[in-house]
Amino acid sequence: MNTKIDLPSNWVCDGRELKPKNGATSSSTWVFDGKEIKPKSGATSSNTWLWDGKELKPKNGALSSNTWMVEGRKIKPKNGAISSNTYDMDELPILAVAGKLVLRLY
Repeated sequence: MNTKIDLPSNWVCDGRELKPKNGATSSSTWVFDGKEIKPKSGATSSNTWLWDGKELKPKNGALSSNTWMVEGRKIKPKNGAISSNTYDMDELPILAVAGKLVLRLY
């Protein structure tokens, strides 16, 4: 059974920015330019993620164990995917999905 990823009500995401609904700062806001997901301020190669339309992986130190693959509206680890770690993205943008799975913001 796939778990559905939801955006918590105290966060907002328009596909380009992901931030807390209240009290957002540049350090708590994440941005997506179509290729990279990174903090609005203080971005480095170690806290930046790359998206190529199929895979979400760290800019620095990408391995099959920390890379996520999208198939349709499902996202799963590139290595070791089972039903309990395969998620339904529904209609969420990849930025909101990254906020849950890799950034662990919520």
